[in-house]
Amino acid sequence: MIQTIKDVAESVGIVAFITNSKEQLEAQLNRITRQEQDPIMLVTWDIITNLSFNESGFLKNPSSNITALLLSKPEDTTKDEAETVAVEMGELFKTFLQALYAELAVVQTDSTESPITNATYQLVPQHGAGKHSGVLGKWIMKTSVINCTDG
Repeated sequence: MIQTIKDVAESVGIVAFITNSKEQLEAQLNRITRQEQDPIMLVTWDIITNLSFNESGFLKNPSSNITALLLSKPEDTTKDEAETVAVEMGELFKTFLQALYAELAVVQTDSTESPITNATYQLVPQHGAGKHSGVLGKWIMKTSVINCTDG
């Protein structure tokens, strides 16, 4: 799941990092943000995965709650530039989710369920001391499952 997020992010031009949410986010941003890494996605490590079974006793595709910050550094610190970059990151987030959906759709065991649900994002212009701009995104994704039987 984590590698899938990283790979899909890279395919649309995002550098993704999995972060430890117990550390201060600002310190992590300052540590990893360099111009050649823009835009970056910080995905929180504390991912909750839900498991359920179908009527035959087989595992359904696990669903995981994901929270991520997708950020870039504006050219300057003006309000207009920060808002412009945040809107651009919102569009990039949608592109990322479409690519992730396509990647996950092929591993679903139940074609009636969407591999991505409850996707939302909130604009976050001028985030933190570094004045990064972007979006706070959340979504639930269904990952692959391998069911084993004794035989």
